[in-house]
Amino acid sequence: MFTAAISRQCRAAALARSVNLRCHYSHTYSHTHPRPLAAGAAATAERSSANNNSSDELKPSPNSHSGPAFKYFSKRDATFVLSATKPEHYKRIPPNPEVTFAGRSNVGKSSLLSAVLRSQGLVKTSKKPGHTSALNFFSLTSGSCPGAISLVDMPGYGYRSRDEWGGFIMKYLSTRKELRRVFLLIEAKVGELKATDLSFLELAEQYKAPVQIVLTKTDKMKRADLDSICKSIIQSATDIAPSVVQPAAICCSSRTKIGIDDLQLELLRVCDLVPSGELAKQ
Repeated sequence: MFTAAISRQCRAAALARSVNLRCHYSHTYSHTHPRPLAAGAAATAERSSANNNSSDELKPSPNSHSGPAFKYFSKRDATFVLSATKPEHYKRIPPNPEVTFAGRSNVGKSSLLSAVLRSQGLVKTSKKPGHTSALNFFSLTSGSCPGAISLVDMPGYGYRSRDEWGGFIMKYLSTRKELRRVFLLIEAKVGELKATDLSFLELAEQYKAPVQIVLTKTDKMKRADLDSICKSIIQSATDIAPSVVQPAAICCSSRTKIGIDDLQLELLRVCDLVPSGELAKQ
């Protein structure tokens, strides 16, 4: 199993720490933390404060059809590059800024990636959960902005995943200099981090790979319930990986597209493709 490749030292001590939290009724939920909120996440929180408690349902961001993310992705060109089963494969890819999507099997990763890329059918899914063994690489460019981004669909871990995948993922996280952010997907209705999620966070902490929590399938949740769940998940994640977990979680739904623009904006921000002036407008 995936967890066999990863040490769980100091977990009990870490989980015993007390962390202060605050949450915003928005697509982005924040953890009170010494590091500042990401620019895009902070702006999302600010623009939602006026509507706090106005509804029990998450609503699309005001910038869903405007702003830098909309401009970039409305002219995007996404292509599949290759499937890597060993490091020699992905070393051939140009050294563009890179983000990775990780999570348990059946977390909704393929659907979310398709929504982010605005391309149905580009991201393939395995007919057998937990049987995908490759890192799938995609290239993203846009007519609105020079430069390219590499997106990586990591094998789902958990259900029927294999021991050797742990070593492969460790190699990727420890050596991939282009990696800017790991978006760790957690299904909202599950309501907690599973043992394999905690093990992945330990791995990210060990190799100093920046992680941002993304809650999926949030259209099935009431906002009040999502608030509580998000607090708990951010606390648990920060306890395990305090130096790499970002202080904001992004709440998304690939079905209703809620939060997709926030995720797209954060992706562009960490890859340095959003001018600071544009971020200030969000």
